[in-house]
Formats: sequence, structure tokens, C-alpha cells
Amino acid sequence: MSAPRLVLLALAALLATGGAFWLSSQRHLERAVLVGDPVLPQLRAALGEVAELRLSRGDGTQVTLQRAAEGWQVVERHWPVDAGKLRKLLLDLAALEIVEEKTHDPARYPVLGVEDVAGPSAGGVRLDLKTSNGAIHSLVVGKPSGARAGYVRAVGASPSYLARPQLMVDAQPARWLDTSLLDIAATRVAAVTLRGGNGPARTLQGAQLPSELAGALTALALQDLRPRPLEPSGGSGPPTRRARFLLRDGITIDVEGVEDGPRRWIRLAASFEAANAMAKPEDLAAEAKRLATRLDGREFEIPSYRYSTLFALDPAAAPSPAALPGLQGRFD
Repeated sequence: MSAPRLVLLALAALLATGGAFWLSSQRHLERAVLVGDPVLPQLRAALGEVAELRLSRGDGTQVTLQRAAEGWQVVERHWPVDAGKLRKLLLDLAALEIVEEKTHDPARYPVLGVEDVAGPSAGGVRLDLKTSNGAIHSLVVGKPSGARAGYVRAVGASPSYLARPQLMVDAQPARWLDTSLLDIAATRVAAVTLRGGNGPARTLQGAQLPSELAGALTALALQDLRPRPLEPSGGSGPPTRRARFLLRDGITIDVEGVEDGPRRWIRLAASFEAANAMAKPEDLAAEAKRLATRLDGREFEIPSYRYSTLFALDPAAAPSPAALPGLQGRFD
């Protein structure tokens, strides 16, 4: 082979090697720029403008969190959102950054749980976030990867990513509720009247009032809620237990217990009698009104052990002491 031909072949080999090296370097640079980039770059500057967040699964389960004049609400329950949980998710979305680019192949999306959320078999959760100016950011949140990262894909986009932090998304409305229901200190309770079914009422006060029962409405948390049926025998059925808490300041809290399979529900009502007031009647009346507005028309699921505390004492198990003034006959 001639010398010129050998030189040409050497140059060609050198160019090919150099070209491959350059291409590899460019891909490395592209990937280096990609790693650490925000998944939702526009969200960081618009975090205060978020107006709605919806989470949905392929089986039809969904929750909508919406900003309203009175604060963020769980639309499906008409109840306030757990503000701490919502704040964490929004901050995590704003901080979400790419760790590694993953598959572009739709056939492999299910491995990561980032396929379109279009049917019961879909493994991920679709997240749709809307700002006050109408901008919408949509993600499919897939499977976790370890404790600090997970797989995501922008809806309508091809690439999927391993991203951090791991997003805690749950499409069950009950998981997003502000669980605080009532917080009545035991020291405010003057007496409790109990009735089981259609049996006789029993009033406990003073030394006869167990501390556990007096504190039954302290830090009472809900697990879920639902509309109260309009008909007394409709929906969940009639109440099987009743309790009336008379507070020392004149406010009365009525509690009705409903047993629905293994779940325990209560209905709550608040009222105020100025004749029993021990403080400013106008302030107490306003408190009772706020409570009534919050509680009316709903049934609240509470933990079974709290339900048992409310209704554990069987009125038929002991003689009924004299009722306090204002309590006699109010369960009739």
C-alpha cells in the first residue's frame, strides 16, 4: 500500500476517533446540564400563585385542593385542608430536581409507574397544578426509588426522570383533611348526660363524672367526614348512642353516635343558653355559632377508641342521678 494511502487512512481513523470523542463529550455535557435542573422550572417563581392542585388515579380516585376565600379546601369534602401537608407538597414540587434521565420508551413507562393515568391498571398518580393566571403544570408521579427520590414524567412529554425529593402524593380525599374537630378542655365540662338507644338518660356530674369522659372532646380528631343524611333513617341509619356535654360557660355540645360496620361516626351540634353563661354572653354565643356552622349537616368518622370513650358508660348499668337544670327531658 502506498504511503499517501496510508496517510489518508490514518487521518480518517483519527477523525473518526476524534468525532466519536467529541460526540461523547457533547452528550456528557448535555447530561451534566440536565442533572440538577428543576422539573417544574416555572413553578418556583409562581408558588404563591397556586390556586388548585388535583391528584388522581386510574381507578377514578381523586382529590381536589382549592384555594378559597376562607383558606384551602378539600373540594370533595367541603372541609379545610391539612395546611402543613399541602405546604410540604408545594415546596417539594418547587424543589423537585432531576437526578437522572430515564426511559423515553412508552412500553417501559409501567416499570417506573409513569405511564398515562388512563385506566385502573395505571401505577402512578397524576398531579395537575393550576395557578391563578391559568397556567397548568401536570406530572405523572410514579414509583419511589429509595427513601428520597422517585420517578416522574411530565404529562405529554417523552422523557421520564428520577427526581428528588420523593413526592408524597395520595389521591384519597380523607388523607388531606384538617383532622382537628373539637378541643374542649375537660375543665370546661360541668356535666354529661348519656343515653343508649331508647333507654333512660343518665347524667354524670361532679365526683360521678369520670375524667376520661369529661375529656372526651379534648383534641378530638376526625378520620373522614360525609354529609349527614336528610332522612333520620337514611344513609348511615339512626344514631345508636347519644351524649350531651354541658359546659360551665353555658355552651352545650350534643353528640350522636352512628355505628356503620367497623367504622364509627358521630354527629355534632352546638348551642348556647345565656341563662347558664359564666362569661360574656355575646362571646359565648359567637363561639357556639362558629361551632354550629362548622359541624352542622355532617357526620364525622373518629377512631374507635375515642368513640368508646364517648359512649362506654351504659346508662342502664347504674341508677340515674338527678339531672342538672336544663338537661332534663332534652333527649326526649
